[in-house]
Amino acid sequence: MLPIVVRAALRTRASSPNSSLGRNAMLLSNSTENGGSSASNQQNNVLWPLPTIIAGLLGLVGLLKAYHTRSNAVKSHKEQPSDPDLAVEGSWQRIYVSLPLREISRAWGYLNSLTVPVFLRSFLYTTYSKAFGCKLDEMDVAHLTDFENLGAFFYRTLKQGARVVDTSAELVCPSDGRVLCLGRVSESRQVPSVKGLTYSLDALLGKSSSCAGSDVSMDAAAAYNADARKAVRKGNALHFCVIYLAPGDYHRFHSPVDWFVDTRRHFAGEMLSVSPWIVSKLRNLFVLNERVSLSGQWRHGFFSMIPVAATNVGNIIVNFDDQFVSNSPTAPSAAQPLGSYCERHFTGKDRVNLKRGEEVGGFKLGSTIVLVFEAPEAFQFSYKDGDVVRMGTRLGTVE
Repeated sequence: MLPIVVRAALRTRASSPNSSLGRNAMLLSNSTENGGSSASNQQNNVLWPLPTIIAGLLGLVGLLKAYHTRSNAVKSHKEQPSDPDLAVEGSWQRIYVSLPLREISRAWGYLNSLTVPVFLRSFLYTTYSKAFGCKLDEMDVAHLTDFENLGAFFYRTLKQGARVVDTSAELVCPSDGRVLCLGRVSESRQVPSVKGLTYSLDALLGKSSSCAGSDVSMDAAAAYNADARKAVRKGNALHFCVIYLAPGDYHRFHSPVDWFVDTRRHFAGEMLSVSPWIVSKLRNLFVLNERVSLSGQWRHGFFSMIPVAATNVGNIIVNFDDQFVSNSPTAPSAAQPLGSYCERHFTGKDRVNLKRGEEVGGFKLGSTIVLVFEAPEAFQFSYKDGDVVRMGTRLGTVE
């Protein structure tokens, strides 16, 4: 019960019953005199936001810590010798790159792993599917409630026969998505991007020296030498294709050809968006972002498949490599400077042989696949920039 002095003061200030203060004061006084039940309710109303306020303060502390960590990383990067292949041009582009997108992506990954209550699953996944155009009739799970969390829903598998691999094609699409750009790598080893932008092939695949603390030790004779890849067979050329996977697409990627993988390289990098608009505005995007390069040989020579991470898509999965962990503060590449990498080699009995259409891995949301491969100069793509593709369809033909 409020003290009598306080009630008297309230009544004095509330002498005008028509005033807002007067009405509020009279109501407060009356409610206090009627057993104090209303006062108790008001105390509850004051107390209930406390958990929210505490959670908000803890979140703010976390964001400030992430910002401090990010600022130190950006400062460290600026102090290093500049690399034109990793340059960021433009004022807003520099501001965008400085955002703590790695930390945000890790937080998003954590949220995706949280179990969704069963009664909310159908509504949540249906709403997401309508917003992003997911084809729920293709999934091989009978009920949406079978997906325990958002991560499991994003990484859903398809029904048998939902994608048919063209066995008559030497090269098929590795994933669902939309072609951002494709063509031939220039003689200066620049890969054309959208709207006239280019990026360095050597920066994308990595130069011959890896970062300190590579996760696999090996003798020099077996060392992967990127410079040796510059020798393209007579009559051949280097071709490339970039496929963007939207949030509503099937998120797993498959082998586009029959080939073997001898090297996996994990590049330290950013978590910038790979949406078509950002790609058209930010030069060197694909060499700035974290990525994994799977390189080896197919019947026509060099072949490489590069899954690229993106904002909220830090989790890349490679089925045959249980040592690979992406966007993790404990990963070998996490402490390395931008543009460096850690690698693993698959030689001898450990060599990875992949068949056309075989599942290789996937993303926990949409992202991008880059293919760079050697093929005869007469090789022709079956699609053009902007076309929508489906995994397993013919990507190109050797004429």
